Formats: sequence, C-alpha cells, structure tokens
Amino acid sequence: MQKNYNRLAMQGVQIDDLEFCKQFNLDPSLAYTPKVNIAMLDLMYEQNVKGFEGEGYSLSQSKSEAGRLRAEAKADIDLLMS
Repeated sequence: MQKNYNRLAMQGVQIDDLEFCKQFNLDPSLAYTPKVNIAMLDLMYEQNVKGFEGEGYSLSQSKSEAGRLRAEAKADIDLLMS
C-alpha cells in the first residue's frame, strides 16, 4: 500500500492520492508524493485570484490575498508533514 500525501488523507479523511488527483484534475503522476499538495495549492491560488477579482478586488489585491491564503495552507501542510 502506497503512502497518501494529500492534505485530506493526512487529516484522517479516507481519500487515496490517486482519487484526490482525479477529483481535482491534478496530474496523476503526483499521487503518492508530497508534490500533490503543491499542485493543489497552486490550483487553489489560481481559483482564489479569480474569485477575488470577481468580488471586485484589483489583480494585485487578488494575488496578495490568494498568496496569503496559500501561505497559510502551506504552513498547515508543512505541520502535517513534520
């Protein structure tokens, strides 16, 4: 059995890395590697930038806020990995 690295699995959710990649349309070659979380962070960053822009934020404000959220999520993931 391969080790799951996705954040949800590390938090106790029963989701396999390959299933996680399929669900979020991530490259399946990232499954069972810590890189699966980086890909997810990048995906969420892009979605958050678009979301903030949709709420009327400027592009720079949107990137700043999305970057802050990504940094917080990465810190959480780093803690789970340690």
